[in-house]
Amino acid sequence: MKKIAITVFAMALTMSGFAQKKLVRSAEGYLYEQPINFDQAVKDIETAMKDPSSSNMAYTYDVAGQIYYKIYETEAVKRDGKMQYNQDLMSESLVKAIDAYLKCGELDQLPDEKGKVKTKYLKNVKKNVATYANYLLAEGQQHQQKSEFDKAFKLYEKYLSLPSNSIMKDEGIDKSEYYNEVKFLAVNLAAQDEAKRPIMIKYMEELKSISFKDETMYEWLCDAYSKEKQNDKMISTINEGLKKYPTNKYLIGNLINYYLNNDKKTEAVKYLDEAISKDPNNAQYYKIKGNMYLREEKFEEAIASLTKAVELAPNDFDAQFECGLAYEKKGEKIIDKANSIKDIKKYNAERSKGTAELKNSLPYFENARKINEEDLENLQFLRSVYYKLGMNDKYKEVNKKYEEVKAKK
Repeated sequence: MKKIAITVFAMALTMSGFAQKKLVRSAEGYLYEQPINFDQAVKDIETAMKDPSSSNMAYTYDVAGQIYYKIYETEAVKRDGKMQYNQDLMSESLVKAIDAYLKCGELDQLPDEKGKVKTKYLKNVKKNVATYANYLLAEGQQHQQKSEFDKAFKLYEKYLSLPSNSIMKDEGIDKSEYYNEVKFLAVNLAAQDEAKRPIMIKYMEELKSISFKDETMYEWLCDAYSKEKQNDKMISTINEGLKKYPTNKYLIGNLINYYLNNDKKTEAVKYLDEAISKDPNNAQYYKIKGNMYLREEKFEEAIASLTKAVELAPNDFDAQFECGLAYEKKGEKIIDKANSIKDIKKYNAERSKGTAELKNSLPYFENARKINEEDLENLQFLRSVYYKLGMNDKYKEVNKKYEEVKAKK
């Protein structure tokens, strides 16, 4: 009885396998009907892909690839004919077709019951996937034009993943003239989504390693590592980038800011001085150096650097404002000190020095206002200096402007 039961069970399995293979043939048969019953074809093939008796057959996935691609192609014909079509269905079906063919190729390389490998579908798989790779780019552009950036990114990412697939690794997709441009485009799209930053960093590192737009990659990687709070990698990237591009202002500026923000003033001054020696007409470096001294209340050094920044970039709002601020802070410091002096002559002498520094701040605050007349902070300081100097008409005019701007904020 036991032997008979086992035989019956084995026959049941065999019958199940035949049934599922029949289901695959049924799904394939729909492709030759007009109109094609896509709903039933998809239902049958997806049932077959899930069933253990047919889910390991290359034939199943060859048919699946055909069905999904036919859906894509049908929608493409509608689009070309200016008829109503489903872009999402097109893109999803194209990806499913590629995945099905890759699975087909994978199963096609497995040894048979005799341990021999006899591929039937592999050549066609490689040909189809290589062709469909270009369609991924076309559909990605369709989504991008509609500002559907996440959908576009997924298609580009699929395209970029193909060379790492064992079946497609030698098919030359990564040698295409488009491949690195697509990777660069994917980086741009990923930049809009914080969750995609790790894959963005991966792509940028790959582009940097082959010197594709590598100066830009150094800059963008610096920014990405900073946002990820991976300071060691950020500093390493900056230093590596500066060896190739020693005058890159973005990298130098970020390195200096890192040192300043992490209380490493000696290193900051060193890099600033090196940067200035290489690019002595760069107002940004003098501005950074002046701002650093201003934070430390080293007013003479701050004024020296900031006046140089103004000289080099007279239309730079920050340079004008910060230079005015350095004079204003210096004047306030002197006046505060004067207030503790009891000798009236010495008091008057020190207060006059402080007042002179406040007057020195005015041209810079006024120039800053000409550049941006609605900056509240600049208006606030300008108003304060006019008030302290007894320039009442000027004070009233600026105060009125300050209140108007504040009301709009």
